[in-house]
Amino acid sequence: MKNIPNIESFNYNQLAAQCIIGRLSSDDYFKDIGYQENAKNLVKSGIGGFCVFKGTAADTKKMLDELQYLSEIPLFFCADFENGLPMRLLDGTAFPHAMAMGYADDSELTFQCAKAIAEEAKAIGINWNLAPVCDVNSNPQNPIINIRSFGENSSIVEKHSLAYVQGTQSVNVLSCAKHFPGHGDTDIDSHLSLPVLNKSREELNALELKPFMNAINNGARSIMVGHLSVPSIDDSGLPASLSKKIITDLLRKELGFDRLILTDALDMNSITSNYSNAQAIELLFKAGADIALLPPDCNEAINTLESLMKNDTIILEQVKRSVEKIIGAKNWCSSEKLTTQGDVETGLRPVSTKLNLSELAEKHGNLALKIAMKSISVIGNNSLLPIQKKLSIGGFAFIPDDDIQPGALFFKMLAQALDNDCDFGFINDEISDGDLKSLKEGIKNADIMLLAFFYRAKAYKGTVNITDKIKNIVSELSEGKKTIAVLFGNPYLKDVIMTDTYLLAYSDSLPSIAASIVKLSGMQLNVD
Repeated sequence: MKNIPNIESFNYNQLAAQCIIGRLSSDDYFKDIGYQENAKNLVKSGIGGFCVFKGTAADTKKMLDELQYLSEIPLFFCADFENGLPMRLLDGTAFPHAMAMGYADDSELTFQCAKAIAEEAKAIGINWNLAPVCDVNSNPQNPIINIRSFGENSSIVEKHSLAYVQGTQSVNVLSCAKHFPGHGDTDIDSHLSLPVLNKSREELNALELKPFMNAINNGARSIMVGHLSVPSIDDSGLPASLSKKIITDLLRKELGFDRLILTDALDMNSITSNYSNAQAIELLFKAGADIALLPPDCNEAINTLESLMKNDTIILEQVKRSVEKIIGAKNWCSSEKLTTQGDVETGLRPVSTKLNLSELAEKHGNLALKIAMKSISVIGNNSLLPIQKKLSIGGFAFIPDDDIQPGALFFKMLAQALDNDCDFGFINDEISDGDLKSLKEGIKNADIMLLAFFYRAKAYKGTVNITDKIKNIVSELSEGKKTIAVLFGNPYLKDVIMTDTYLLAYSDSLPSIAASIVKLSGMQLNVD
């Protein structure tokens, strides 16, 4: 039995520590003894939890079980599992991205997807999924939201983000509506610098705020505030994540959200390039946030907040309220209930040592494929589909970096489906004139060109667009050829490349690649 003290008996350090969530990776935890000791020391100091990155599911579960056992008060373990565990880990079911769910437009499938992700998260000890993305992707140039959003239409985003919230919370995993007050109409990645959302309050009410208000009114357990400036609400230049006008006045008071508010990651450049760790901590708690996510130095963050409480009774009372909410949320998602006083068996302890993730993934694979199949869009000349097996194909995978795996998998699967050799090559901005000439020579006799694009939002990349060089290469390769463009990421590329037919998958996940193969080849596949 563990004794969880009454909140009133918490000292300043214990209160502060509960409001901090640090970074954790099983890759580092099991390879670096210093990293492991630091994590264990943070747990012993009473840290509120960790956000999980990198590693296998088995290693992650082992690490979380160890740390959960050490902690007097159960820990939050959160992760960005927006479209499944593989967004951060090496295992689990990869689901299509949110925009695919939006275009499938079946809220029951979205609910079941979120529930499935939450079940897999829970199987390894994660109790808080930092999703869904409630941003309306109204700006095609947005480099960091894009297919992570359910779409460009606020009603679609409202419907599916709510289904995602409800699916997640149906198995007592916390959801998190993000990135308040709306990151969709920006053209800067906040991992790099601070975006500005230049919208009037009336415009925000009509678009950006709607999905968040819907989530709030229907039981969302937490909201993440984004790193973006919104001058129509706070003209000080502060990011929303550090703004009292946005967190307390708008989100708390006006919209009536009384549950957990956390910031986006504090180690992003939009914060670190403008504020010290201590400054950011002071501003965000004075603004009314409950939890600081991923401060660059957790110990400094705890000490800073402790000092603030000692010198400001308003902050002290606010943090006490935050810790009550934190304990309440941990209680809600626990397998056994917690109380703030008396002897209880803490609820987030590992219930079983058996990892049933593979069983869950097998069960969920059909659901992922069903969503992907329903989301595929074809624009343009439909007569090119399905591709006739007798045709010679010139295939190219356009990639923004050195990740060739999705492209290689796509063409390998297509070759098997068409019983066709389907030779292909990779093209990025680094391709030389000589190599391009050789590629063009190799496809001069092709009956049909198949161009697959793997451009999607990635942190610190700064763009989801293709360059003029790539546009010109597309024009050269498709000249005089019947051409199909398959867009596995950014769907807005259809507006800047000229081909006969566009197949939009809205995701580069495995089920979306498989669904595109079915559509291209004319395979008969029953996923009901």
